[in-house]
Amino acid sequence: MKKRKAQTAITYAALIAFVVVSLIIISGYLQGRVQGMYKSAGDSIGDEEQKD
Repeated sequence: MKKRKAQTAITYAALIAFVVVSLIIISGYLQGRVQGMYKSAGDSIGDEEQKD
């Protein structure tokens, strides 16, 4: 019985670790995408000001 509880605890810990690592990776990817969008928008605004 104790082995089964330990195995269940290890399984849940592994699942939680996987979810946390996945969220960290996804947040880094999304942060890069958002920064790229802001840079692109800023560059296009800067280009318009130079044309005037």
